[in-house]
Amino acid sequence: MKLQYAVVYERTLSNYSAYPPDLPGCVSTGKTWEDIQEMIQEAIALHIEATLEEGLPFPEPRMSVEEAMDHHSRLLADGEGELAAEYGDRTATVSTTFHLVEVEFAAPDPVRTG
Repeated sequence: MKLQYAVVYERTLSNYSAYPPDLPGCVSTGKTWEDIQEMIQEAIALHIEATLEEGLPFPEPRMSVEEAMDHHSRLLADGEGELAAEYGDRTATVSTTFHLVEVEFAAPDPVRTG
């Protein structure tokens, strides 16, 4: 099964971080752009597998890249609120980009949607 999730990528002074807004708590960091692309893909797949193992509904992608941009902008507008608490200090962010990430994994049988 292949799915595409919108992902927010941030470059800081020392590394990269990424998170898919559709999967709260799914976050990854990496030293290089290549690292973070690989690591967030792996983090998304592991997050989905863990969610299904817990018997929770299948976390389908819902946000487009544009919606992820809006979501991220709203969180930043909250200052040191929810985003800072969930993803850490944002003061060192150098740049932010948004992309769709395709993840492939074995579909559960039957696929649960929520």
